[in-house]
Amino acid sequence: MEMKKSMLITAAAVIGLSINTAYAHGEHEFSGGEPYTLFHPEMTWVDGTGTATNVSLGGGVRTAAAYSFNVTEAGNLDVYSAYTDALWGVTSIWVFQKDTSGSDWTLTNLSAAGERKAEGGSLNIFDVPIVDYVSETNPGVSPAGLRDHFDVGEYMALVTIFGAHPDGHPGVFDAVGAKLSDGFNWTVGGFALIDLVQEVAFHDLTITASAGSSAIVQPVPVPAAIWFMGSALAGLGVLRRKKSTVLQA
Repeated sequence: MEMKKSMLITAAAVIGLSINTAYAHGEHEFSGGEPYTLFHPEMTWVDGTGTATNVSLGGGVRTAAAYSFNVTEAGNLDVYSAYTDALWGVTSIWVFQKDTSGSDWTLTNLSAAGERKAEGGSLNIFDVPIVDYVSETNPGVSPAGLRDHFDVGEYMALVTIFGAHPDGHPGVFDAVGAKLSDGFNWTVGGFALIDLVQEVAFHDLTITASAGSSAIVQPVPVPAAIWFMGSALAGLGVLRRKKSTVLQA
């Protein structure tokens, strides 16, 4: 009995440690900006392409969807989104690279709108439909997307409601170099974004090497603690089965 108790205590300790370790990458301290929730939607990776679909933002809540990936061979990547809502449902993409020393991240790439095809039309260069496209006089809004060079390293692509920006960098196009620890400001045009974005905005995200690029992009490996947690849970299952057998005897 004492051995079983010891095993249960050890398993519980491992589970607790595993959960803390596994989700530690989602914890960030803020030295500026306004608090918000950073969450990590599930991504599906197939042949070097990561995709996430139908992820929600907004709904009157400050949230940022974070997608982790590794670049193991430098080159151009396509990081682009699609969304179902226009106007205040418009999203922005902010890509942060993990610093080589310390635990902070530095903004390296960003986009508020994907580049349009030279010949125009209702699709941008990622073949994503432009929202509310009507005519040349009403070009609509192109979902956020970038085609840019990435060095080797670990990255997080954050998708936010349009208008959120790294603290101290109010312009969408002058924020490169900002630190994730600075937090984000949730304002636009002098108004609190939280008051403007009441409806939920849904988006998809794709991360892949650009056509003809030698870049290699991969998912960030699941922390080893996840496997420890699985082992601990399996151990608890064995103990439960043994106890159940004893009770039935």
